[in-house]
Amino acid sequence: MMAETGKAKIVIPEQIKQGDAIRVQTIVQHPMDTGFFRDANAELIPPWFINDVRVLYGDTEIARFEWTSGISKDPMVSFQLKAEQEAPLTFVSRDNRGNEFTGSTEIKFATT
Repeated sequence: MMAETGKAKIVIPEQIKQGDAIRVQTIVQHPMDTGFFRDANAELIPPWFINDVRVLYGDTEIARFEWTSGISKDPMVSFQLKAEQEAPLTFVSRDNRGNEFTGSTEIKFATT
C-alpha cells in the first residue's frame, strides 16, 4: 500500500458560528483502480477502490456513501453542514481490500 493512500484532507471555514451552514470539502488519496486497466507489462491492475464512506459529526453518523470502482482517483466529497455543536467531524473510509482510513477535524466556534 502506498504511504499516502487513504489520507483525507478536510476543508472547513476558518470562522464558524454556532448555527452556521458551512461547506465541508474532503479529498481522499486513493488510486481507485477499476480492475479494467493494464500496467506497462499488459498485466491487469487488480481492482482497489473505496467502497464505503461514513461521516460522523461528534458521535452521530450524518452521512454514508457506498462507492464503486467507477469513482475517479482521489475522490472528493462536498456538502453543507449545520454547525450546531463543537465536535469532531470524522471521515471513515474502507476499501475493497478491507483497509480502513480515518481523517478528522474539529468544528470549533469563533470566539470573536
